[in-house]
Amino acid sequence: MDTQLALQPYRLMLGDLSAPLLFDLYNSNGMLLAKQGDRLTCAPETLLSRSFFRSRNDADREDQQSLERLESLYQRYGQLMEAWCCRCEDVLQLKRLVADLMHLCGTHSDLCVATASHLPGKSHAIRHSFATAIVTILIGNSLGCNLRRQNTLARAALTMNLSLLSLHDDWAKNRTPLSGTQRGNVFRHPGLSAELLIQSPGTDLAWITAVDQHHENLDGSGYPVSLEGSDISAEARILRVADAWCALVMLRSGKARKTPRDAIQEMNKSVGSHFDSRAFLALKKLMGAYPPGTFVRLANRETAIVTRWDKQGTLPKYATSVLSPSGEIPPQFKERALTQYGFGIRDYTHLDMAQMARFPISRIWASA
Repeated sequence: MDTQLALQPYRLMLGDLSAPLLFDLYNSNGMLLAKQGDRLTCAPETLLSRSFFRSRNDADREDQQSLERLESLYQRYGQLMEAWCCRCEDVLQLKRLVADLMHLCGTHSDLCVATASHLPGKSHAIRHSFATAIVTILIGNSLGCNLRRQNTLARAALTMNLSLLSLHDDWAKNRTPLSGTQRGNVFRHPGLSAELLIQSPGTDLAWITAVDQHHENLDGSGYPVSLEGSDISAEARILRVADAWCALVMLRSGKARKTPRDAIQEMNKSVGSHFDSRAFLALKKLMGAYPPGTFVRLANRETAIVTRWDKQGTLPKYATSVLSPSGEIPPQFKERALTQYGFGIRDYTHLDMAQMARFPISRIWASA
């Protein structure tokens, strides 16, 4: 059996160290390191920093369970935002949700990125904030942010548009320039969202500050206060980058989305003026030109969606074919190894929201 195809990368989490293993653990050469039911006894710092692998069957089974958990978190998030009343219970629910989302991002980063922009629901605002939270967690981890700061990033992303979620959906459908009143609402929304958090028991200053400053630019051209440079918190700078990238690449009604490559090229023009260079470079390295969730045309002219990164988590390695070269939907989706002859990525392709509805992410991931 081809070891590269039989094994999937796995990143150990703290929870794996406090209970018996749920699966066999391997190194990159396919050597068995620990069996299901074993307890890991090495120093946590050593284990958490190493690269491990598990069998494809174990990974597939947990992938389906993790997809269900991610979809459940997304639904919980939408319900929480719709009912937000600045109560202590609202904040506690959000904190629990963020803890679960961070764990999923740690163990299934490719699944989280791939599904973020394709989750069901009518609210673009909810989908955008949820996707931004996933991206901020991954950027924060890439930059070496500790768990406390990653929590702050995710909480801020999920509440950055708290004051205008319904308006945000209306604007996403709008093909005309915003009116003066709408522009005023956009200008005020960071401060208004921060004010709602101030009124919510259990929030903290770092969280509120990141929300308040998430549209500030390094050169002072942002809003609402025109802060510059070091006056902008590190968390707000990371959130600014993740928010902008998601806004560019996510499909929304009435507005065409950019390819990940074009989004990076456009953002690159504003590095140092709008965007923090370290946060941008982390995003660029992490997402690349073909992050999971990207629809592509393969060398054999099939249409596919990228589903998995390589071992380093930076290059596309697998995609699920959803359309034949003639445009027919196959009876069963097939996974393609992008490094194999005939299945390399030829270019991007585009599917509108009606077409994408034919390919539920659960069916795509069942073939991944």
